[in-house]
Amino acid sequence: MENRMRTRRQRNLTPPADATMSDDGGDDNEPSTPCQQQSQAMSFSFNGNTYNTYQEMVDAKRKRNRDMLASSGLLEAKAAVDYSASEQKRTVATVRGLKRSKTTTTTSRSAVPPPRRKSSRIAGGAASGIYVEDERAGKFEISGGSFTVEQPKPEFYNNRVNDGSDLSISEAVELTGSKWVKEGTVRAAEHFMTETLSDIIDDLPIVSSNKKRNSSPTSVAKGISPSSGITSKPMRNHLNSLSLDDAETCVAKVTPDRVYSVVCHPSPDNIITCAGDKKGYLGIWNVDQYGVALGDEASTSSDGVHLFKPHAGAISSLAWNSSGTSLFSASYDGSVRAFDANKEVFEEVFATYDDDKIFKEKVGYGTDQGYNSWIQSMELDHRYESGKCFFLSTSEGRVIHIDSRAKGKVTFNQVLSPKKINTVNLHPEGYIMATAGLSTFVELWDVRNMPSTKKLKSLASHCAGRSINSAYFSPNGTKLLTTTQSNTLDIYEGAHLASGVVKPMNSIRHDNQTGRWLSTFMARWHPGTFSDQEMFVVGSMQQPRTIEIFGGDGELMREIRGDALTAVASRCCFHPNANKPIVIGGNSSGRLTVAR
Repeated sequence: MENRMRTRRQRNLTPPADATMSDDGGDDNEPSTPCQQQSQAMSFSFNGNTYNTYQEMVDAKRKRNRDMLASSGLLEAKAAVDYSASEQKRTVATVRGLKRSKTTTTTSRSAVPPPRRKSSRIAGGAASGIYVEDERAGKFEISGGSFTVEQPKPEFYNNRVNDGSDLSISEAVELTGSKWVKEGTVRAAEHFMTETLSDIIDDLPIVSSNKKRNSSPTSVAKGISPSSGITSKPMRNHLNSLSLDDAETCVAKVTPDRVYSVVCHPSPDNIITCAGDKKGYLGIWNVDQYGVALGDEASTSSDGVHLFKPHAGAISSLAWNSSGTSLFSASYDGSVRAFDANKEVFEEVFATYDDDKIFKEKVGYGTDQGYNSWIQSMELDHRYESGKCFFLSTSEGRVIHIDSRAKGKVTFNQVLSPKKINTVNLHPEGYIMATAGLSTFVELWDVRNMPSTKKLKSLASHCAGRSINSAYFSPNGTKLLTTTQSNTLDIYEGAHLASGVVKPMNSIRHDNQTGRWLSTFMARWHPGTFSDQEMFVVGSMQQPRTIEIFGGDGELMREIRGDALTAVASRCCFHPNANKPIVIGGNSSGRLTVAR
């Protein structure tokens, strides 16, 4: 054992192979213990130089290595590669569009902080005896003791923005709050909604009802004639030319929060995109800033984006009427409003109310079923070009048809599903309606059988296995497209003529699991056709971020990517231009991206 320990001690004291030991002469006055004598007698040589300690020699080696790396140019090359990689990964959100108003903070650092909260239990105080009995929909039921909680009553029904009276443009802008309103914001919005929008409407193929209709528009659901569309080969070229590379021109922040709905104005020549978000904000983006006067700082500073707040809840659906004179919006707060370009106001055309007698004179009397009832989707009844008639689907499985002409009335209010209906869509011929939602079924109904006192039975249906996000007929009505949580895009051929159980002609595998924080995917058709070729657009969960365009037969025609697309475009739609496809995508940060 002693020999082994001595051998190990000797091995630890053995100098490195590239170091040499030399006698430096010593000093008679220094301590002379064996270890100190051996340390004093040891020196280290490297690269022709002698060092007194091993650490000095190591430092010399490291310095030599650093000098060699610096002279070789490897460090500069690595820094260049790292910088290039970081630039590619960098996804800086665009600063175009909405910008918060710069307000001075009144809080001073020297202000006296509020007193700290103290625990009554630690202080020895007696318990009050109150406790939470129940909690539902964010409301608490308190019990115990003599403590009572008074819930503050909302100023307006269902916390709506007002009592249902018309909102002027300035009022709708000011309701957005001081965060988004700055000097000139109201004036810029009024100029766009009154003058610019009027000029755009005058150039539409369909004009106001007191003028003669010039020609059939290319943006209505009935589609366009094959002769006016572009041929298949140029269409492919146009699709391949769609770009999202310039973040300075094709993306802007349009709403403060997550986009729930996207729509384009029916003008074929001007790109006017609209988005509704989860807080009830309505953003309108004049993409090319048509009609913006030089020197108009309010419009140019927001890059043509104008923000309004006509609702208190999420805007679930947006739709322009065929003449482009009215923008309809449906909200979770139970109201439907329309911006009338002629009246220049946001008017309430319908609102749900409970069965309280004070609402008996309201059109929506008795249509509000409680806190778990809201308007999930809206579809304009294209049998009436004015847009005054529309369908609504609700969270409790109802479909309501509203005729808001004259005094307005509810044409029918039918329960068509035991669960929420996500979308309702009317066939171009006008008598077959498709519904889809949480029941996992897509169902087709004959609207001529409504209203009915009997329990209605669907003409045809299909179970997708999991909930269905949307169901839409193609422009010519031959196909029905559904987006399902079973991770498929299903295309049905001639579903409006079928009966019983129908099966999809084509089922495309597609990742539709957007999760909790993103709006669900809803594949949408182009409102026109190109040489009898129909196509639809949908968002994607792919990396890098992608917007996908499919043909009516299910063929993937284009995957659009670019520097401007930095997040999942959950809600997408086509611009109604008949000569060149233009795609708009909205994401969960309130930004719209335009690919053209």
